[in-house]
Amino acid sequence: MSGLNEQQYEAVHYRGKSMLVLAGAGSGKTRVITERIAALVEREVPLDAITAVTFTNKAAKEMRQRLKKRLGKKEKKLRICTFHALGLEMIREHAALVGRSSKLAVFAESEQRAALRSVLQDLRLPSDKERIDILKKQLTAIKSGQQQDVDPRAQRICDEYDTFMQRMNAVDFDDLIVLPAKILAEHEDVRWLWRARCRHFLVDEYQDSSRTQYDLVKCLVTTEQNLTVVGDDDQAIYGWRGADAGNLFQLEKDYPALHVIRLEQNYRSTGAILSTANTLIANNSQRIGKELRSNMGMGKAVRVWQVKESDDEAERVAADLRAQYAKEDAKWQNMAVLYRAGYQARVLEIALREANVPYHVSGGLSFFERSEIKDVLAYLKLTVNMTDDLSFIRAISKPRRGVGAKTLAALSDFAATRSFSLLEACLEAPTEIRKADAMASFGRSIVDMEHGFLHLEPDTAFDQMLEASRLIGMIESEAKDEKETTRKTSNIESLRAYWLRYSEAGGQLDGFLQQIFLQSNKDEEADESSVRLMTVHAAKGLEFDHVYVVGMEDGTFPHKNALDEGRIEEERRLLYVAITRARYRLTLSMARRRKRYGQTETLDASRFLAELENKHVDWVDRDPESAGAKEEVEDSMARIREMLGL
Repeated sequence: MSGLNEQQYEAVHYRGKSMLVLAGAGSGKTRVITERIAALVEREVPLDAITAVTFTNKAAKEMRQRLKKRLGKKEKKLRICTFHALGLEMIREHAALVGRSSKLAVFAESEQRAALRSVLQDLRLPSDKERIDILKKQLTAIKSGQQQDVDPRAQRICDEYDTFMQRMNAVDFDDLIVLPAKILAEHEDVRWLWRARCRHFLVDEYQDSSRTQYDLVKCLVTTEQNLTVVGDDDQAIYGWRGADAGNLFQLEKDYPALHVIRLEQNYRSTGAILSTANTLIANNSQRIGKELRSNMGMGKAVRVWQVKESDDEAERVAADLRAQYAKEDAKWQNMAVLYRAGYQARVLEIALREANVPYHVSGGLSFFERSEIKDVLAYLKLTVNMTDDLSFIRAISKPRRGVGAKTLAALSDFAATRSFSLLEACLEAPTEIRKADAMASFGRSIVDMEHGFLHLEPDTAFDQMLEASRLIGMIESEAKDEKETTRKTSNIESLRAYWLRYSEAGGQLDGFLQQIFLQSNKDEEADESSVRLMTVHAAKGLEFDHVYVVGMEDGTFPHKNALDEGRIEEERRLLYVAITRARYRLTLSMARRRKRYGQTETLDASRFLAELENKHVDWVDRDPESAGAKEEVEDSMARIREMLGL
């Protein structure tokens, strides 16, 4: 336990029933939670009685890697996963209790939308994108019990959707939390089984939990069990997607013996940066309260830039990045430019290209959302789950087999009369249905694929699937050039390699597909020699030597929608997160005019800038004699010398 400070040590070894570790940014919370798990194991707590959950695959992976170093092979026997992975494990084990079988399909957002569209069309209701967007939110609220007065029409759609999902042996993202809670609430034997497995239950990033996730925790952990919650109310930035920072405040009511430990010693940032963060967040009224302290000295003052146009801002950022690199005190990968909304990246990219600054934009199209990958996955999903009608529809149309909407409608009617899935109907379709022979041939090829993945070598089975599907031929015929063909086929080869690695470890195809779903939104890895461009939300959990936060104007940051909806405190927390990403150098920048949606707008300085007034903030453009202004001149000279090769 060497190297732990007093508060960290107390959190690791606390022996009471329930504990909240209020962990400030950069305070070593990941080390604390992993050391606490290791301490439990070393106290000979049974490995199957420890469960730790977090919110991203990246965080769960990091926790496992640290524990592997501490515990060796024992780490593999611990249950460490995301909330949704835990929910999936529970549903698979008790699938019959919610009308499913263990080889269920997990629908990502695009598949959920397709399912909703199908339900609406069956009910002869409008199925446009806007209607589906509204219904998705309603479904989440209804299933989680957050919507009290439910419109009868919405309830009917919800019921039909649930029936549809059961028929296809599928669950969606909400179900991974709602269904386990339902199982626990209704089945006492299952409830006690899982409470034994969660005798020591640890939750990381608790401020990001939704109300439904909190209800699941309460089902799993009684006041007599051991609950450790690690979180930071000042970093609660996901209210827009259902996170409820109030869960932290609710803990003391539901667990009266709750012991609170504050981790306020920051090991990441200089004193000037932390002083600025503390000054800002003190303006929030809804917080438990803490103040970060640095062990790195005061460091350089925080810079504030004020420019005329967003183009000027981008050029200034690019020039300063080059200057920092020229001084040889910064590497590209240790610098980041953060913004409130994705549209702000375009002007930055242009400026960085012109300045020859290598960069990586985080948050691009997911590998698993690429069309060629979704096509392959449709075949694989159908091979595992022959009741998956959505995968059937995608697969039978990729490539085109002459099976259009009318033929599918006739097949669907036939399936309904026999209570068949579309694939089963395909194999039994009467000859009067157009393209019956082609559909029967397609159905037999899927059956052959199922046999292949059960009995052939994994690479042979994958080859058989590709050959029978004719997907490679479709890509070659439809690609606009050889470059596109190479890119798409290379992506499929990457998927094959992923499958082979998984199968070599003893995994089966159904588990592979479920793992893909749980990891499809994992954090991207940037090139090691590039500046990171990303939204502040995407930057949470990361840290950089040099951070530039652009767009510090009212309407940009804080965002206009947040201002209109009264979510100013969450926006302030978001800026707090942005500030605390910086280790040594922080720059905040605003433009008087910014182009947005094709229009140039005149903007006021962000109200947050006025809240940062302290001796550690340097308003460079107000005072040409300030230390920051003089340093910027020196940086410009360094950049010029680099360009001239001097």
